[in-house]
Amino acid sequence: MSSKKKEIETYPNRSEILFLYDIFRCNPNGDPFENRPRQDPTTERIDVTDVRLKRTIRDYILRYKHTKDDDLDIFVRTTGDAVTAERRYEELFGKLPEPKATEEARRKLLQRCIDVRLFGAMLPITRRKPGEEEPEERGAGIHITGAAQFNTGQSLHAVEVLEISGTGGFASKEGAGQRTFRREFIVPYALIGFYGVINENLAKESGLTSGDVNLLMESMWEGTQALHSRSKAFHHPRLLVRVDYKDQKQSGFFLDKLRLNMKVKDEKAIRAPKDYALEVGDWIACLQKNSSFITNIYAVADPDIQLTENGTAISELAKDWSIEKELQKLVKEKA
Repeated sequence: MSSKKKEIETYPNRSEILFLYDIFRCNPNGDPFENRPRQDPTTERIDVTDVRLKRTIRDYILRYKHTKDDDLDIFVRTTGDAVTAERRYEELFGKLPEPKATEEARRKLLQRCIDVRLFGAMLPITRRKPGEEEPEERGAGIHITGAAQFNTGQSLHAVEVLEISGTGGFASKEGAGQRTFRREFIVPYALIGFYGVINENLAKESGLTSGDVNLLMESMWEGTQALHSRSKAFHHPRLLVRVDYKDQKQSGFFLDKLRLNMKVKDEKAIRAPKDYALEVGDWIACLQKNSSFITNIYAVADPDIQLTENGTAISELAKDWSIEKELQKLVKEKA
């Protein structure tokens, strides 16, 4: 048997991801000042940061997939006290590396933490004298660019932000005559879309595997369903598509040019998937045109979402219908 260590087979494709989920009477991503939903003042569409989506993914993996000392640990955690990246590294590995000897630290991070392989990380490395706050020595640190990146998500339609006022459960201090007041903001309904890219070259650098990407897809869908805080409950995944390309030099990017148009008269009146349909005709046509560069299409759709191709429902509800089968068939037949 060869004593050579087997080289990790990293994720081989340039891929694009489209993810849609909806929210009902909650705040999908408030700003840090008023906790008001972020909103484009011109289009009245709401924005959701990629940080919020990544947190959903991280929390799902940490809660449901991680076991001690495996390769599915999470570097950026929201549980426990807030700590620096340096202290988080020490929690995982015991001590910081020397500032000028970071390659081993980089290898450890990538091997153990799936969120670093996916999204990257920055780890400044400094040394301090005992009892002193200022660094004794500054190092270059570690900067890892993740292979999977997402843009800021946005609702596919204009929404109305509602302000709700009320009273809190407790007084602000002992002896106060009344409870505290509170104000919060909610969105009645919104269908939110995220676009992402997986870069196969960066996957080689970070060691991202096909298994990692499969877990990423699972975490977006299942993690969104698993959200259960007061402001994030009642999030429902509706559509998730990943297109893998054979040769990025030839295929280029095109899913980001495909906007799923919402067919509805009054965007602000939407309250449920039954109130609109998503037109995917241009999207299908673009996939067909470039089908010779596509090696795989992964797709899943919630049964309540309504999809139309040039005005005609494409689900026409055969028993075994699925969007993945439909896309694979359409791309193959109409190429």
